[in-house]
Amino acid sequence: MNPRVSTAEAPARNPIARSLALAVLAVALVGAAIMGAVVFAVLLGLFAVGYLVSLAHAWWRLFRVRRRVAAIEQPPSPAAKPELIEGEYQVVEAAVDAAPRGPGATA
Repeated sequence: MNPRVSTAEAPARNPIARSLALAVLAVALVGAAIMGAVVFAVLLGLFAVGYLVSLAHAWWRLFRVRRRVAAIEQPPSPAAKPELIEGEYQVVEAAVDAAPRGPGATA
């Protein structure tokens, strides 16, 4: 009697089954390559967005520090600090019954 052939070995003898298995394998490999490329592109995009956000944050912090240093180092302009204030005043006599004010006053 002939020994039994396992079902795993049977398709290997048929050329049509071999061609069909090769075509399915090729389609699976192409699909895996496309899926891998998509995952890589998504991860690369996330990395690029994170890098740009980090770069913008670093630029903003540097901009704020430079602005603060420039404000500290810049001498005040002469127009901003007047040395003489001109104006008029009028003396008003205090009422006799007004309560005294100040640190040593008693009410």
